[in-house]
Amino acid sequence: MGGGFDATGKRMALMPETETKRLFTALFPPAHILAGLAAAVAGLGQGLPARAIRWTRPEQIHLTLNFLGAIATARIPEIQSALSAACAGHRRHTVRVAGLGCFPNRSRPRIIWAGLAGDLRPVEDLKKAMDAGLLACGCVGEDRPFHAHLTAGRVSELNAAGRRQVAEALAREQERDFGEWEVGRMDLMQSVLSPQGAAYSVLQSIPLEDFPAQGPKAIPGDSAGAFRLPGQR
Repeated sequence: MGGGFDATGKRMALMPETETKRLFTALFPPAHILAGLAAAVAGLGQGLPARAIRWTRPEQIHLTLNFLGAIATARIPEIQSALSAACAGHRRHTVRVAGLGCFPNRSRPRIIWAGLAGDLRPVEDLKKAMDAGLLACGCVGEDRPFHAHLTAGRVSELNAAGRRQVAEALAREQERDFGEWEVGRMDLMQSVLSPQGAAYSVLQSIPLEDFPAQGPKAIPGDSAGAFRLPGQR
């Protein structure tokens, strides 16, 4: 039952536990990027033991902007308002997903990632605005540089031969082009951990603003309603 006793010997009532949710903010790539990554990691893991690398499920691959950790449920509306304000004025933008690599290095791979290329300033500016908005809510960001990437897998058990195989495969894939990604929204996500892995759910989805009216044209049938500048393919 628990609860303890006070100085008179009377049992003290249990304080109700504060309900929390494990939160992060992220950008999720479109289906054609995920398909290319799935094909690449299938080749990367060929010949390795099944438990050597824990591959990220395609639908969970994302670019993390902020990891908030355990947040009291009562504070979430305040955080959602701050994120909406932070995203206001930020436009949809195009990045390119290119190359496979790892942290910390190929000699000791721990995290397998796909990189982002092109003009990343819109992503960095969006993150800075979100950092400031979250800080005003009392959410302190991580004290490390921001490196935009998509985590494809985490190394679990690799012997020396396996590390050499992964290093060689990554060297071959460092220039691989997975295509363009039209970043059109930012998601506030809840992550629930279990022995089977994390389960994600969307708590808030904030669309980024469209391009100026005379700029891009919508392409009929393009996935997720993506936009392209005139002349882009």
